[in-house]
Amino acid sequence: MINDMEWTEVDWDAKRWAIPAVKMKTGWDHVVPLSRQTLAILRRVQQITGNRRYVFACAQDAPLSSRTLCQRLRALGLDTKAEHCAHGFRTTFSTLCHHEEIEETKVWDSDIIELQLAHLESNSVKATYKRHGPLALIGSRTKLMQHWADRIDGFADPKMIVPVEAIREGSQTS
Repeated sequence: MINDMEWTEVDWDAKRWAIPAVKMKTGWDHVVPLSRQTLAILRRVQQITGNRRYVFACAQDAPLSSRTLCQRLRALGLDTKAEHCAHGFRTTFSTLCHHEEIEETKVWDSDIIELQLAHLESNSVKATYKRHGPLALIGSRTKLMQHWADRIDGFADPKMIVPVEAIREGSQTS
């Protein structure tokens, strides 16, 4: 989905990415709140591809292949069949957010997480979405996405990074 993100879909003022229904498996419009970190990245990318249709455009101003992200992971040395694939980032997001607790109290409501992932199978999430459309629970989803970006920043602390080689060998060095 991010492969064919277009500049016209980015609302800089509202700090959102509006994905049209034709690009969604659900067939419904979807809105993704953009964290300040994401906006900063998009501003940098805009200097490179801002005159093109696609945010992450290749030389011919075509969207990236659906295989590009997995190819990049393989270039980093990851086995995308056994270790981690591009879609796995969504799984990681879901798992960590669903299980995040503070003093044994769940931090994020499942409906917020599922709406953010555009998972609309459960009746409660589907009903919420149908009533409110792509902006359903947008305030809570905005907080969730900013929290997630801050969490990723925390992972990127150089003191916290574990080299891939160390993970493969079963040891964790700092």
